[in-house]
This record gives sequence, C-alpha cells and structure tokens, in this order.
Amino acid sequence: MPVSVQTVLDDRIAQYVNRIKAQHHATEAAVVRELIEAGYEETVRQLHARYQQGELTFRAVAAELGLSVRELYDLLEQKELPV
Repeated sequence: MPVSVQTVLDDRIAQYVNRIKAQHHATEAAVVRELIEAGYEETVRQLHARYQQGELTFRAVAAELGLSVRELYDLLEQKELPV
C-alpha cells in the first residue's frame, strides 16, 4: 500500500536532491523516492548479511522489515538472495 509522506530535508540533502532533480529532469518526489528505496535495499542487504552470519534469525529479519516470514521469503527470492 503506497504511503504519502511530507518531510523537511537537511540542507545538504536538499542540495543533492535539487542537483539530481536537475540532472535527470525528475521531480523532487521521484528523487526522494529513489533515495528511500536505495536506503531500504541497503537495509535489506545488511539484515540479510547478519542473518547469513547467524546474528539474526529469519523471523527477526522479517520483523525488522515489518514483513511476515512469507513476505520475507518472497522478497529475498525476488532479490536473488539465498535463504
């Protein structure tokens, strides 16, 4: 389910967003969405690495991401990360 968010950005981040927006002829919303998605992808990869190292259980990774165990299986499969 999509969520709409309104936020205030730090000046450095706002400058970066404006630069990317101009370079790619994109909207602020599109640039911020890409940044958030990239951060989420990195979080998934970091949690997956901790799971692979035995630091977290599969269920703990799912909980951290706000997913059910089934949803986490699907996500990792989609990203071609080993379970």
